[in-house]
Amino acid sequence: MNAVEEAHEAMRERLNTAYNGRWRVWRSRDDKGRPAAWVATNIGVPGAAPTLHETTPERLEAQMKNPPRGFAGPLTEVPPEP
Repeated sequence: MNAVEEAHEAMRERLNTAYNGRWRVWRSRDDKGRPAAWVATNIGVPGAAPTLHETTPERLEAQMKNPPRGFAGPLTEVPPEP
Protein backbone atom coordinates (compact mmCIF):
# COMPACT_ATOMS: atom_id res chain seq x y z
CA MET A 1 0.00 0.00 0.00
CA ASN A 2 1.44 3.39 -0.97
CA ALA A 3 1.29 6.59 1.10
CA VAL A 4 -1.87 7.89 -0.63
CA GLU A 5 -3.70 4.59 -0.10
CA GLU A 6 -2.59 4.55 3.55
CA ALA A 7 -3.90 8.10 4.04
CA HIS A 8 -7.23 7.19 2.42
CA GLU A 9 -7.53 4.07 4.60
CA ALA A 10 -6.80 6.13 7.72
CA MET A 11 -9.48 8.65 6.67
CA ARG A 12 -12.00 5.86 6.04
CA GLU A 13 -11.29 4.40 9.48
CA ARG A 14 -11.60 7.84 11.11
CA LEU A 15 -14.96 8.47 9.45
CA ASN A 16 -16.26 5.02 10.40
CA THR A 17 -15.24 5.65 14.02
CA ALA A 18 -16.69 9.17 14.11
CA TYR A 19 -20.03 8.10 12.58
CA ASN A 20 -20.26 4.63 14.14
CA GLY A 21 -23.86 3.42 14.28
CA ARG A 22 -25.01 6.08 11.81
CA TRP A 23 -22.99 5.64 8.59
CA ARG A 24 -20.67 2.98 7.18
CA VAL A 25 -18.01 4.54 4.94
CA TRP A 26 -16.37 2.65 2.10
CA ARG A 27 -14.80 3.20 -1.32
CA SER A 28 -16.36 2.17 -4.59
CA ARG A 29 -14.12 0.75 -7.32
CA ASP A 30 -13.85 1.62 -10.99
CA ASP A 31 -13.84 -0.93 -13.80
CA LYS A 32 -10.10 -1.52 -13.27
CA GLY A 33 -10.46 -2.14 -9.53
CA ARG A 34 -9.03 1.22 -8.48
CA PRO A 35 -10.63 3.21 -5.63
CA ALA A 36 -13.23 5.62 -7.02
CA ALA A 37 -15.98 7.43 -5.09
CA TRP A 38 -16.30 7.82 -1.35
CA VAL A 39 -19.57 6.21 -0.23
CA ALA A 40 -21.54 6.20 3.04
CA THR A 41 -24.31 3.70 3.70
CA ASN A 42 -26.99 4.81 6.16
CA ILE A 43 -27.16 2.35 9.05
CA GLY A 44 -28.88 4.49 11.64
CA VAL A 45 -29.97 7.98 10.55
CA PRO A 46 -33.78 7.98 10.37
CA GLY A 47 -35.28 9.81 7.41
CA ALA A 48 -31.94 10.36 5.66
CA ALA A 49 -30.95 9.11 2.22
CA PRO A 50 -29.88 5.47 2.24
CA THR A 51 -26.56 6.07 0.44
CA LEU A 52 -24.32 9.10 -0.07
CA HIS A 53 -21.65 9.43 -2.81
CA GLU A 54 -18.91 12.03 -3.09
CA THR A 55 -15.57 12.61 -4.79
CA THR A 56 -13.63 13.43 -1.60
CA PRO A 57 -13.85 12.35 2.04
CA GLU A 58 -14.30 15.96 3.12
CA ARG A 59 -17.35 16.40 0.90
CA LEU A 60 -18.73 13.06 2.07
CA GLU A 61 -18.33 14.07 5.71
CA ALA A 62 -20.16 17.34 5.03
CA GLN A 63 -23.07 15.31 3.63
CA MET A 64 -23.03 12.93 6.61
CA LYS A 65 -23.28 15.91 8.96
CA ASN A 66 -26.30 17.27 7.08
CA PRO A 67 -27.66 14.41 4.94
CA PRO A 68 -30.38 14.85 2.36
CA ARG A 69 -33.76 13.36 3.18
CA GLY A 70 -34.63 9.92 1.91
CA PHE A 71 -37.49 9.59 -0.54
CA ALA A 72 -39.09 6.45 0.84
CA GLY A 73 -39.52 4.70 4.13
CA PRO A 74 -37.50 1.71 5.22
CA LEU A 75 -38.12 -1.62 3.58
CA THR A 76 -40.44 -3.86 5.54
CA GLU A 77 -40.97 -7.57 5.44
CA VAL A 78 -44.00 -8.70 3.48
CA PRO A 79 -45.97 -11.12 5.65
CA PRO A 80 -46.73 -14.51 4.09
CA GLU A 81 -50.23 -15.11 2.86
CA PRO A 82 -52.36 -17.26 5.16
